[in-house]
Amino acid sequence: MKRFLAFIGVFFVVLVIGYLQPVFFPAEKPKQVADSGMRDVSHTALPYEEIATSGFAEYIGKKTDDFINQFGEPIEKQKTGMGYDLWIYGEKDADYFEINVQDEKVAVIKAFNNSKEVIPFSLGMNLSDVSEQMTIFSNFTFTYKENDYSIELMEEDMNYRPLIAFDNKTFAILFFDHSDGRLSAITYLNKESLLTLMPYQMVEGEALPILMTEEQAGFDSVKSNHAIRIINLLRITEGLPTYSANTESQRNAQKLFDALIKNEKTILSSERAEIWQFSKEQATSQAIFTLTNNEYQKLLKAGQLNKKDATGMYTEPVYDATFTILSWFSDSLYHSRFAHDETENIGVAFSNASMLVLLQESESEISQTEESE
Repeated sequence: MKRFLAFIGVFFVVLVIGYLQPVFFPAEKPKQVADSGMRDVSHTALPYEEIATSGFAEYIGKKTDDFINQFGEPIEKQKTGMGYDLWIYGEKDADYFEINVQDEKVAVIKAFNNSKEVIPFSLGMNLSDVSEQMTIFSNFTFTYKENDYSIELMEEDMNYRPLIAFDNKTFAILFFDHSDGRLSAITYLNKESLLTLMPYQMVEGEALPILMTEEQAGFDSVKSNHAIRIINLLRITEGLPTYSANTESQRNAQKLFDALIKNEKTILSSERAEIWQFSKEQATSQAIFTLTNNEYQKLLKAGQLNKKDATGMYTEPVYDATFTILSWFSDSLYHSRFAHDETENIGVAFSNASMLVLLQESESEISQTEESE
């Protein structure tokens, strides 16, 4: 009997301790991280380092007179209506580069050529080649006009659009082609331009607004032709045939542009229409609106164009068409629309800060397809 009572006593004590331990010694709650919608980045977030300034990076922020003394007059100057002028250099594709001029100073240089001015980089190198020379960082923090900014590169950014910092406080974005991972172009830019174009996730601070300084009625043929040249330059680097532009393809692109405005309710869901309106109100690179592939197919139907042999893009706001196109070719989501190896026609409708690209199979390709069927 005594043994039984002793057992009951011990059992009761153990039971009490088991129930009361969580009360007096609660387990530490795991910290909850809010879901921001951002993808995990496998790279270590180290403080970024600046590399020695060289080549084109030395001219960012310099007066245009200094640039002209070194490189001569551009072959073409274009008004953009965005607060900067576009200067184009290079008659031949192999010599092509362009600069954004703002307040008579060089704000951005976009290089498509393998001159000594792009050293230590060279077009055609891959990310491993770059990593052997310098560290690719995922986090950047800097100050502009007494405001603090912090940006983070996602995994695809690190692989196809890494950011490089120079010790003169300028930057370069390296654009690697999504087809073969080769460096296809380099954009050198100052802080203001980076904050305006901003292709990365912003952790602190806000992107600078994209402001139209001059609005134009109708379509801008100069901007359209320029966009076609840039797209064809990138097609050449991929070993693909260049697109052909003609009056009909341009007319069809403009027809689609108008069809989008007239048929918005049938092409976009109410939620997507709200996102488009929000994009117009925000007018920043962090709120860019782009038609999905399914929406673009609906647009083709609304514009009474054959969906079977056509595809393309529509996006806004476009601050810098060259930069936007480079972003498309370095993005897995959009690159496939430009990766066809068939002979195709291209049409571009450009109106203020909106750009529509239409790609259509040429008549010869269509007839060959029909004959094979």
